[in-house]
Amino acid sequence: MDSHELEETVMTPEKRILKQVKIEDAVEADRFFSILMGDDVEPRKDFIITNAKFAKNLDI
Repeated sequence: MDSHELEETVMTPEKRILKQVKIEDAVEADRFFSILMGDDVEPRKDFIITNAKFAKNLDI
């Protein structure tokens, strides 16, 4: 990100969001990371097909 993008997203206090992360969240995040970044293509493809309808503000 360049400085302008950082300013718009994380440097403006009004746009920051504070979230509490729990161990259960980390386990789920690891599962998603493995699906989306792993070497096995089929689970990633299935995930994208299943969840594409929920995508918002897609930057193409």
